[in-house]
Amino acid sequence: MKKILFLMIIPIIILFLVSQIDDDLDPRATQLINKTEVVTQSEAYIFLNGIFAHENENPSDVGQVLLNESNKLAEDNSYQIVDYPEDKKLQLPESDLFCSMSEESCLHTIFNAEQATIEHLSQQHATLLSRAKKFHEFGEYKTLTKPTLNELSPPFEYLKKAEYINILNAISVYKQGHSQQAVSLLLTQFSILRKSLKQQDSLIGKMFLLITMSDVVDAASIIISKEKIDVDVIPELTLAEKSFEMVAAREFAMGYYLFKQLDKSPELFEIGGDIPEWYVRMIYKPSMTINATIPFYLRVERLATLSPTQFTKEIKQQIQPTTSKIRNYVGNVLLNIASPNFDEYIARFIDLDAKLTMFNQLHHFKYDVNDIKNPYDELKTPNVLDNMMCFDGPFEDKHLIRCLRIKL
Repeated sequence: MKKILFLMIIPIIILFLVSQIDDDLDPRATQLINKTEVVTQSEAYIFLNGIFAHENENPSDVGQVLLNESNKLAEDNSYQIVDYPEDKKLQLPESDLFCSMSEESCLHTIFNAEQATIEHLSQQHATLLSRAKKFHEFGEYKTLTKPTLNELSPPFEYLKKAEYINILNAISVYKQGHSQQAVSLLLTQFSILRKSLKQQDSLIGKMFLLITMSDVVDAASIIISKEKIDVDVIPELTLAEKSFEMVAAREFAMGYYLFKQLDKSPELFEIGGDIPEWYVRMIYKPSMTINATIPFYLRVERLATLSPTQFTKEIKQQIQPTTSKIRNYVGNVLLNIASPNFDEYIARFIDLDAKLTMFNQLHHFKYDVNDIKNPYDELKTPNVLDNMMCFDGPFEDKHLIRCLRIKL
């Protein structure tokens, strides 16, 4: 009887021990994490985090203090951050002129704005405009925080408002009768923004710059169309400007740290939980979960390097990270819940390239509309609407990045 009992217990013990074994971490995971290793300094990042500092304070000093607070929180989740006082921050520009250019009435609003109104905005927010200009002059950018759900998020909204005021100023110059100068201002602004786009390593930062660049091109196109101005070709985005390498690495790292944190956590299912570590490991394997996400993020890197036609074909083959439903049940559930889709974000960069193609063919080469080719499908020409031309593409274009405004 004892022998039979012993023979029954042995397999159970073996199964238990096997259930505690996680896979080795894939070396590619380490390579992705290494890309996000924080450098010792990034003046541009620190400056941007303090861009809203009181006009009598140095944005870099404020940004460094906020970064230090964020680092303390990263080391201790219970730490209460001492934030910058709201009443000391620069006023965030507010006006009816800060509309979305994807809205039908927006261009009418900004092109019909009173010159005095635009001048007042520029004077009122001169400090912000000066700081935005300085930010672009750093020539470098590196996020200095560890990719986590509660990491410090730079106040891109201040930079966005500053760039919008620059667009308004160019339109004001145009309305004063200086069309060529206005277009030159806008195209210079576009060049400055694309340099910052190349350096940006966060998804939100890249999206802000991308949409702003699209708006700048639209404003320039309207003036060029009306005044018949000759312009040089705007080069298409470079691979470095479109790159999602750092975005993918940081997004992967965010999941990596979260999945690691859940390892043997008694609070796996609820805050304050008290699940035994052995039971958590039985149903959740962090390395198995992390390894399953690697092909997904490597695909994100690769998609951003493809041509429009290659991209359209590739996105039909989706990758859904999966892992063992038996050995790693909870990990498999988490992957099905937390897998983002970056295809539409990457498509916006290809859409902007398509917009530049349309801009160049229409305004530089002076092509007839029927001779303008869609990069996604060269057999198709733009759809001509009342005040813009649009290319068809793989996703809905809510921000009209694939469209070029040609009149009000």
